[in-house]
Amino acid sequence: MIDLDASIVPGKSAAGVLVGSIVSELPATVPSQSTTKMPSGEKHDFGAVKVWAKNGVIIQVGVYSGYRGSLQPGIRVGSTISDVEDSFGCSVKEDEEDKLVVPNSPGWCFETEEWRNQTVSNNRNARIVSIFVFSCHQCV
Repeated sequence: MIDLDASIVPGKSAAGVLVGSIVSELPATVPSQSTTKMPSGEKHDFGAVKVWAKNGVIIQVGVYSGYRGSLQPGIRVGSTISDVEDSFGCSVKEDEEDKLVVPNSPGWCFETEEWRNQTVSNNRNARIVSIFVFSCHQCV
């Protein structure tokens, strides 16, 4: 079941959707607004929640505007890069796919509103527009 208030758990779940579970079980509880076929699998759009699957297994969950849940330290859609850095005690970095990550907290990444400058440090007040949870070998 999609839960817009559920906690975001890095490497494990968001919106009550578990990474690694079977995607075919989701539409039975909440119909997706659309499904997009992609070279690496498919994306199911549930509005404020999107789910990516490969070979029928959920590999990523994304939450967007309208999602009310948060990460353990209270980080949610609408928080700023500065909020993330203050909560996790380290600088936010860009990964190889230009997603924003917290080096000491694997299993999740985020995107913000458009930047005015090209560096993370110059955009500390940029607000989070989406948070993604995915499996990682470091997550326990």
